[in-house]
Amino acid sequence: MARGVVSIRQRLWLSLVALISVSYGILLVTTEVVIQRDRLQRHERLVMATAAAINENLAIRGNQGIPALSRLGEQDLREVLNEFSATRVLVWLSRPSAPPVFPNSASVQEFFTDPNRNQLLIAAGLNAPGMQKPRTFTYRGETYFTCSMPLGNGQGVLRFLEDVGISPASRQENLIILLGIWLVLVLIATLLIRQVTALALNPLLGLERVMDDLSLRPSGVVGGERVLTDGQPQELHGIAASYNSLADRLQKAWTQQNLLMRSMSHELLTPVTLISSNARRLARLAGDLPADQSRLVDSLQTEAGRVNSLVTSLLDLARGDSNNLSLQSTLINPYRLLQQIYTDVQVLPWGSRLQWQDLDQADPAVNATIHADGERLRQCVLNALENASKYSQADQPIYMLIDSTPELVRIRVEDRGPGIPEAERELVFEPFYRSKLTTGEEVRGTGVGLAIVRLLIERMGGNVKIVDQEQSGTTLQFELPICHVQS
Repeated sequence: MARGVVSIRQRLWLSLVALISVSYGILLVTTEVVIQRDRLQRHERLVMATAAAINENLAIRGNQGIPALSRLGEQDLREVLNEFSATRVLVWLSRPSAPPVFPNSASVQEFFTDPNRNQLLIAAGLNAPGMQKPRTFTYRGETYFTCSMPLGNGQGVLRFLEDVGISPASRQENLIILLGIWLVLVLIATLLIRQVTALALNPLLGLERVMDDLSLRPSGVVGGERVLTDGQPQELHGIAASYNSLADRLQKAWTQQNLLMRSMSHELLTPVTLISSNARRLARLAGDLPADQSRLVDSLQTEAGRVNSLVTSLLDLARGDSNNLSLQSTLINPYRLLQQIYTDVQVLPWGSRLQWQDLDQADPAVNATIHADGERLRQCVLNALENASKYSQADQPIYMLIDSTPELVRIRVEDRGPGIPEAERELVFEPFYRSKLTTGEEVRGTGVGLAIVRLLIERMGGNVKIVDQEQSGTTLQFELPICHVQS
């Protein structure tokens, strides 16, 4: 997979994890709000019940001849407040014109152990007048509820402070527990996504296998199954129909192209062969012809050879497309083959430019052997040499080199021409593509030479590429696997 590309599985996993995380977060926030509201409502009911009980207690005291609240001493007031205060609930009386009265029972002493208790009580509305609705506030990391209820006849305001009991340590523990639950949910999502994506992507994987099998068979038929829509998910019906239509169009296009190439190649081979044969006969008889007529005969023979080479190349390309190109592989010595090529090309117009250096007999490349079609490998090297001669100046040398590694034989053809830009180094192996760089004049060619070279070299189990070189020019390198003969 290319870097940065997100697969469907990853998208589904990320989507599911995001959905779980968002849902989990919403659930936590909602739960916290509901719990907070419920606690406040409980606190409010507690306050109302406590206020009513205090009023009832005062009424009972009045019936028993005990002075009214306004005439009670602070000790009497504390006794009343002590009855309704608890370990986590503090009830005190706030009076507009007098200091507040607090209970003094042992159960409420923890509210007064803090040396800065005044700040806590001020936050709770220490001596504020009037009624206050239940609210929440935080003091030193702990949560408190507070509210107030006025007593009748302006006797003061009962203020309530409840310690909810949520400490920083418990909050941290709760967060760790919630994080653990979230991780468990993500793990479950990961396991679930494997099963879900396996089921969901099975039809796509089947379609991928069918598409990978799509190819042109040696018989000229586009091989590969058609995708059946029966049993496929509804979302894939359109894709399956488009694929089947594409396969049918490819069948028609490839068939027409293959038939055209074969027909043209075969139809052209016969007259071209006849022209080449007659041109050779004329060349043998051209000794008595004037110089200008002799040049015409030579030109006729040269052009006939070019057309014959082109037709053969087109036929090879057509056979390669249909996987119908057959090679006669034998055990050959590439070093001896290159020696013979060097000798044979000396008679060509550019033959004197070819530089070849015999290697020492101890060099591993001298005795290396490969499995290859000797004639086809010769054709590849000659194509490379002809290209080098065309795309470099007539006074520049062409180099033919060979070396080896323990696994490969490397054949290189170098020229001192303008070179091929890196952006074009793969394009030049495409049929009919020609590099835009020339030696200053338009170089004749069809753009099929290197395409044939790559086709043949790869069919022989090797590869061909353009490699960098220190000087200007182009280096075409063939790499073919060494055949290790066991003695």
